[in-house]
Amino acid sequence: MHSPLAFPVQLRQNTISVLDETKLPLEETYIQVKTLKDALQALGRMKTRAFGQVLLFFYACVLSGEIEEVAAAFQKTRPTFDFFQLADVLKKASQKTPTLKEAVESIIEGFDEKRKVRAQRLAEILPHEARILTICNVNGELIYLSEALKGIGKTATFFVSETRPYLQGRRLTLWELRRAHIPAQVLCDNQAAVVMKKGLINCVVTGSDRSTEKGDIINKIGTYALARLSHYFKIPFYVLIQFPRALAVEEIAIEERPPEEVFMWLDGKGPWPEALYPSFDVTPSEIISGWMDISGDARCA
Repeated sequence: MHSPLAFPVQLRQNTISVLDETKLPLEETYIQVKTLKDALQALGRMKTRAFGQVLLFFYACVLSGEIEEVAAAFQKTRPTFDFFQLADVLKKASQKTPTLKEAVESIIEGFDEKRKVRAQRLAEILPHEARILTICNVNGELIYLSEALKGIGKTATFFVSETRPYLQGRRLTLWELRRAHIPAQVLCDNQAAVVMKKGLINCVVTGSDRSTEKGDIINKIGTYALARLSHYFKIPFYVLIQFPRALAVEEIAIEERPPEEVFMWLDGKGPWPEALYPSFDVTPSEIISGWMDISGDARCA
């Protein structure tokens, strides 16, 4: 099953084509990115996120030919994500290929295979009739997970947290799953406790933007609350991670999005009341059940 969100950013000749995720599910349109400035605008305006911002970074490096410059600009725009780590990965890969473009192509191909392996490893430890709560969107990997579960005789039903304020769950994850004919229902962000209490959820699967070697993660705001609820109701909480760093979460900047985004679904131009919007939160390792690295390594608490 193919999902446009699995590879939402692509490089065609000297132009990066970016699926505008802010227009989904009503429109499937693409933005044309030709310069680093264009790429930063798409990144800052949340036109693509998750794996899309990884692809956008790599392709922006191909266009500019300057890995460090692009990493610094991307890091300034989205400070919570670790673009310098991606820069290190790209520099290492570029030593083995004639061109930067070929290095990027090899990395992306490897990433996709690793995502499929990770989905398979996770499927093996999930319940036979998995009722999975997820938050935000992990770019096609839930499709891989559903296929992996089906391949070993298990079933999957997804409960999708709507994810404020951009509603990535309601607009993207639900659209992606239903498009692939996978059973899925959307939940308001504040319904999780009631649904867990009723026993409708038997596992939680989420991604992570950053992770530490200790096992702490930083992910979309609301992840911490789900982890706390899962811990209270004794529901396994699994995280898809990549490139864990030997650092403390206190050293990582938490991105503060513009307060007006909290009111983005209201008609009109404001002015809006004051709002607090840290767009990520920290989940400590002690309330996480297991980690699945992009390398395929699995670790359970």
